[in-house]
This record gives sequence, C-alpha cells and structure tokens, in this order.
Amino acid sequence: MPKVLSYTPPWLSRTSPGFKIFESPEGTSWSKTQKARPTSSNGAYTSPEDYRLSGPRRTIAKRGTEIFVAAGKQIRWTDLRHLKDDWEEQSQPRGSRSRKRREESVGDTEAGYRTLRISLGEDIRQMIPSPNGNLMAILTSHTVHIAVLPDPRHLKAADSGAIKLKSFQLGPTTHVTTQSPIVSALWHPLGVLGKCLVTVTKDAVVRIWEVSPEDRWSFDCPALAVDLKKLADGLSSDEDFGAANFGRSKGFSPDSFEMEVAAACFGGQGKNEENGWAAMTLWVAMREGDIYALCPLLPNKWQPQPTLIPSLSVSAVTKRDATDNNPEASSEDRRHYRQQMQWMKELDEQEPIFVPGSGEFDQEIPVFKRPNLPSSIPRLQGPFRLETLPEDSDDEEEVLITDIHAIAPKIDADELMRGEDIDFEYEELSQEGLSIGVLCVLSSNGRIHVCLDLHGVEAEWLPEKRFRSHQPAYLVEQKALLTFESIDTIRSTETRNSALSWPTFSLDPLSRYGFFVTHGQGVTFLSLQALAENLENELENSTDPGSAFRIDIITKGESTLRERILDTKDEVDEDVDEVSGILSESLIYKDHTLGYFLLTANDGQPYAISFDQPDALLSSIPEEPFIHDFESERLALPAPKPRPIYDPPRAFYMSSPLPSSLAKFADGRHQHFIKGEIRLSSATLEVMTAAHRVLSQRTHQLGVAAAELFRRCERLQEEFRDQIKRLDELSDRIEEVTGEDYDEDDGEDVPQAGPQLERRLIAAKTRQKELVSRYAALRRKLAAHGSGDLSDKEKAWVKEVNRLSSSVLAPTSQEDLEGRKTDQPWFRYQEARQLADELVKETKELEAKPTPDKRVTALRVSSEIRKAKIKQVQLLMDRESALVEATKNRLESLIISAP
Repeated sequence: MPKVLSYTPPWLSRTSPGFKIFESPEGTSWSKTQKARPTSSNGAYTSPEDYRLSGPRRTIAKRGTEIFVAAGKQIRWTDLRHLKDDWEEQSQPRGSRSRKRREESVGDTEAGYRTLRISLGEDIRQMIPSPNGNLMAILTSHTVHIAVLPDPRHLKAADSGAIKLKSFQLGPTTHVTTQSPIVSALWHPLGVLGKCLVTVTKDAVVRIWEVSPEDRWSFDCPALAVDLKKLADGLSSDEDFGAANFGRSKGFSPDSFEMEVAAACFGGQGKNEENGWAAMTLWVAMREGDIYALCPLLPNKWQPQPTLIPSLSVSAVTKRDATDNNPEASSEDRRHYRQQMQWMKELDEQEPIFVPGSGEFDQEIPVFKRPNLPSSIPRLQGPFRLETLPEDSDDEEEVLITDIHAIAPKIDADELMRGEDIDFEYEELSQEGLSIGVLCVLSSNGRIHVCLDLHGVEAEWLPEKRFRSHQPAYLVEQKALLTFESIDTIRSTETRNSALSWPTFSLDPLSRYGFFVTHGQGVTFLSLQALAENLENELENSTDPGSAFRIDIITKGESTLRERILDTKDEVDEDVDEVSGILSESLIYKDHTLGYFLLTANDGQPYAISFDQPDALLSSIPEEPFIHDFESERLALPAPKPRPIYDPPRAFYMSSPLPSSLAKFADGRHQHFIKGEIRLSSATLEVMTAAHRVLSQRTHQLGVAAAELFRRCERLQEEFRDQIKRLDELSDRIEEVTGEDYDEDDGEDVPQAGPQLERRLIAAKTRQKELVSRYAALRRKLAAHGSGDLSDKEKAWVKEVNRLSSSVLAPTSQEDLEGRKTDQPWFRYQEARQLADELVKETKELEAKPTPDKRVTALRVSSEIRKAKIKQVQLLMDRESALVEATKNRLESLIISAP
C-alpha cells in the first residue's frame, strides 16, 4: 500500500506556470463544452449523458516525464521535471546564481508549455502514446489521428510559438462520423518498434493497423479487420469475417445490442516473465457484461520476446503428446493442439529478419512473420461465464461495463529450461506472481470484479472445413471465470453522480498486481500482491494436507488491499443542472526527480499525489552502522496526516454567465427592454425570469464555495486550539521529567531531580562511548584478521586439499561412490584389506581340515623362499597401511587448522 507523502505540489497549484497547462481554453469548462455539444449525424448520441457514456476520458498523456494535456482541439506540452526545477529556482532568493542563470536563459517561456496544433473536427477525447514514444494516437469520438511527436529539445527552444504536428488520419473512410464510434485504441505489445495500433469500435469490429510515417498507404487500409459478430457465428476458417465496406447498409441483428463493445485490453505487456500466449490475446468486454477473447491476434510482422517462442514450443509439444496418449481426450482438444503444432512448425521454420532498434545504442530486433496456417483470424473464445457473480444492488440504475484489465500468468521457467543448459538471460526471470491469469472487470458503479482464469486462454482456430459436429462459439460449452472477489470503489452516496463518469484502470509501475481506479469523484488504489503470493504458495503445494482448507480461508478473507487516496468533491449541488468535470485517467510516474507520483485533472484543475517509494528505503540505508548521537538528536513532534492543500473553488474565478444570457435578448421584442426603461409586461417577466434563473444558480455556487471556505477556517481554528493544548500537555510532561516542574507549596520553580537526571545522562553518554570504542576496536580486528578474497595460490592449495581428500578418504554415500574413480588409493587400500581378510579366512579353513594319511605329491618349495615371500608381502602391506594412515592424519589436521 503506497504511503501518501503530500498532495498537489506548489509548482502545480493556482497562479503557477504548471497550473496554466490544465486551464480550460478561453475560460470554458469541459463540462459545459460536452453538454452543449450537438448530437452526431448518425444519431449515436441523443443526450449529454449518452455522449459521456460513449467512452473513457484520457485527456492527459505522458512520455517519460513529459506531459501532454488536451485543451479542446489543441495539445499543451511540457516537462514536469523542468516545471519543478524552474519553480525551485524561482523560490530561491533573487540574488542567487541559479536564479540569475534562469532569468538570463532565453528558452523558457512565460506560459511554461508549448502548444501543439493539429487539424481536428472535434475535441480530443483520448491520447495514447506509442511504447517507444515516437507516435501518439489522438482520438475523437469517431476519428483517429496518428501524430509524430516532436523532439524534447523543442521545449527549450528560443521560439515559443505553436508547433504544427505532422499527423495522419487513420482510416479516412473507416473511422469517420458516419461509422460506429471508437471505443478502444491499443498499441500492440508485440508490434515492430511499437508501430502497430489495434482499434475496436462500438459495433464489435477489430482492426489492426501497421502504421509507418514513411508509408502513407499504411494509414488508409488496415492490415487485418475482423467483425466479431460474424466470427461468433463462424463454422470454418474459409468464411468471410471481414468488416462491412464503406457505404454498405447494415441489417438488423440482435448481436448489435448484446455485442456492443465497452472496453478492450491485451492479456500481457510482452515481458519475458509472462506466459507466451498472454501478449497476443485480446480481451473484449461488452457493455452488457459478456467477455470474449481472441488468441492469437498478431500483425503481419511482429517481434517476440526472447522467451515467447521457446515457451510456446514446449507447451504445444507437451499438450499434444498428452492428448494423443489420453484416450478420453475429445476430438476438439486434439484438433486444437494439432493446429497449435502446425502454427508453431511454420514459425520455427522461419528465419527472423533483424531490424535496427529505435534507439541509437539499441540492439537489433528479430522480426517474424505471422504464420498463415491454420488461419490469420483466430477463433472467438467466449462468452466467458462469470461464476459466483454477486448480484448488483443498484436496481434503479443500469450497471454497464466500462473498463477491463488483464494480468498475465507467469511463465513456467522450470518447464522451459528442463533438459537445457542454463542460460543467464533465463536465470533472471522473475518467478513472482500467479501461475494463472487474473482479469479485473470494472463497471459504471465503481465495482470491480476480480476473476481468475483457471483454464487459461490459448491459441484456437476454426476448422479448415465445415463439419456437422462443429458448433458456433455461442453454442459451445462456455469457459468459466471464477469471480474471486467484488470490490466497491465508489461510496453509495456517490453512485448517482458516478453514472455520468467512466471509471478506468491505471497501471502501477512498481507491481503487476497493483493498479489505480479513476472514477468521477476520486482515485482508489488496489493491490492484489498479497492474494497472488498466498494463492500461489497454496497452488504449488496443493498436495499438502490442509491445502483445501487454507485456500478456502484465502477466498473468504479480504486479501485485496484498497485505499481511497484522492477524494474530489462536486462544487455544485446535485439539483443544479450542471455537472462538474470528470477526472481524466490517472498518470503514474516513477522518476528520480518526481519520485512516485500520480497526476490527474478535472476540468482545468490538476490533482497530484506524491507517494513514498518502497525502494528508497533500501537505498537510504547507510553503509556504516547507525550510532545515536545524543548531542545532535532532537525530539520532533509526530508528522500530521497529509491532506490536500486548500485550493479556492472555480466558482470564485468563473466569469458571470449573466452578460452572455442577456445577449440572447438583445434583438427582437426584448431589445427595448435591454436598452430602455423597464415596463411591466410579459416580455419583461420573461427576461427577469431568465436572469433570475442564471443569477440564482451563480449565487448558489458562490454560496456553496463561501460556506466551504468558512467551514475550513473554523476547522483550522479548532485544529490550532487542539495543537496548542497538546503542546501545553507535552510541555508539562517534559518539565515533570526534567525536574523543573512547579512546586505548589512555595510557588517557585525548584529543580527537584536535576542532578539525578544529569548523572544518568552522563552515565549513558559514557556507556555509549565505550560501546562505540569497543565496536571500532572489534571492527579493526576483524578487518585485520578477516579473510578477504583468496589469492591464486590459496585457491590452488584448497583444490589440492580437496583432491587429496577425495583420493584418501572413502566416500560416505553410495552416490559419491558411483561418481569416484576406482584407481584411487582408498580403493586400492580397501581391495588390499579385503584380499588379506580372504587369505586369512582361507588359511584358517585349511588348518581346520584333517590331514589325510596318504601323502599327495606336489611341487616342493623351499621354506626359506616361502618365508621370504610372505615377509615381503607383509612389509608391503604394512608400508601401504602406514602411508594411508599418515596421509589421513595430515589431511585431518589441515582441515582443522584451515580458517
């Protein structure tokens, strides 16, 4: 759980250059602009509410520490790091050198940002930068423009004028106002150099665009277009699943309502530690709650991560063999795994094409072509059934899906590297996380359903030919997503206003299992890290006794961490016919200058939060041991809980709407009333009623803002009184401890326990100095006698000792005995001992036998020769035994004396 250090910093507060970036253009608010917007020509929006519910609001985007803010049809561009540095320099005294250098610089503009112009017919609704930061997709309600972002050096250029962006309209005949609106635009995680964009429209059409600024034709036609409604009814891969051509009339279909897309996301980010199929799986959530998956969804040319192809090959071979050897396996499973093997075979036979990286010092990137077999269009998997889904309690309000977020399962590194040599690149794979996928579904009422994908999504294609046994996707047995937990991020009192917002997910850069939810009135942080760790431990040890009981405890407990970190408040009453601006999707920074930083905006008002960095705690640990210094140590009061700095409401800065409303009566029969005397008439009553309506709303806003300011002032006074009271109590306790408290009998200050405290303090200081000196002496002694790195001679001596030990000492286990050579001295010694024992045994047996009466004629050997030979054998055995014992004693003494 991130710890909040502070809220909106001064360099983003009102009257600062950073605040001007978020101001509404020409004094108009976003809510007024959206509310006054007319309906589209195709009748997609019939009311302001329908317009707001048409998609998320992503009007701020980032590239590194740079930020892009949409202001109507223009984009404001600046660097937060420069804003912070400039503010700190301005806060310094006027005579400081850094401020003089800042005032002498010619690159800084008074506004603090540069304006980027682009030709658009509507206001910007979404901005999505590419992974490499060179391109940015700019979305309106129906159109998409791909802009080439300028170099960051233009921020400090002497010319502070507006910059004309080089942009290309994506699909001039596809994404237009007469077609279905755009719901999601995603950069493919496996696109070559981050130049592959996937667009999903409201009518369930998925298009893949392989764009290139050098090729204008790449912006006209998509590389692949798939109509999910046709694909859901498909029976074979030879059917036409493409989108309808421009100008072609569309007939009525029930799927037009049931398959209305709300959001889409990829199952992974293309990292080495993720499952191979995750990055090429597109999850699509429908407004009514159905969830579908497309795998594999790839462009014509794609770049895999190093572990993707090996992991998929191992998985495909293993599962194909398992199904072939399983007589109970279904024909569908056999066909799926055979198609995977066919797809992997074509991929393995390719020779990758190496292209230079996006950076100057980046390595070459291997690029593969998408296999054509079994098909370029995968099978539509779903709809997935949500098991144990609790019923929503909002009966009056229709609950719709607004966003979806997938967390990829981790790769099985043990299975990948089984039977292979250990590669250093694979050794660094992170094994943290779950081996199953996690899917988070967010609804319009702020409720998050955390689902577990127990079976996993893998590549599936339709059969090449139509079979009678094959059924469409909606008739096949549905796969299930286990709903693990449902979490509310919006309070019950906020549900009414949240109907006009579109809650979205924002990823946490510190953890794959952490994310932020931005809704209409605040930001909530959630972390599934504890759930992932506990559940993965039980899944790995599922055969242990009591595992089912522990998993049941995990599922029934509250393992998800949740905290409301930002809470905004509507500045107007609910009864007023105007709704305040909606928060844009949050941006999360992790930079050495900005720190762990969250930024969002609401109708010209920025909101920021600075968090404590977990890794900063490790980097701040000193190398030297921490030693208390009683001379410089000072007791500090406990830090208060951080809270947002008071910012005056927008009602104090908004211009009066009365002049603009009276301008409507400047012509016609009301002209005389505006410029002449006031007369009692129906026209006068109409004007006065309209003016009263405008003034009452305006005065109500001012009254609410003034009341909020008054309440804050009263609360500030109460907090000051409480702090003074606590300081008084703390002062009394300090005086009691130090012995300088008040003597009630004499009415004078009499030190009562001062000498005793001084003696204790002196004793503590003396004891501390002794401990420090003892520690320093011990450290010097360890440094002098401690063993550092071994020299080459010492390493050679250790190897010689180990070799001699293995030669002389017999192994203790059977495994070591099998690994040793049989020509070692200890083996020869054991053979000699065994031979001697056998000879002694045979001699005793011969002596025990009776001597036969009949003499046996044999070869006679003189007794002297026989005695000499036996004596020679005994000397050799004694010498061998002595040599072995001496070597063994020497080796034991060396081992004991070794440090």
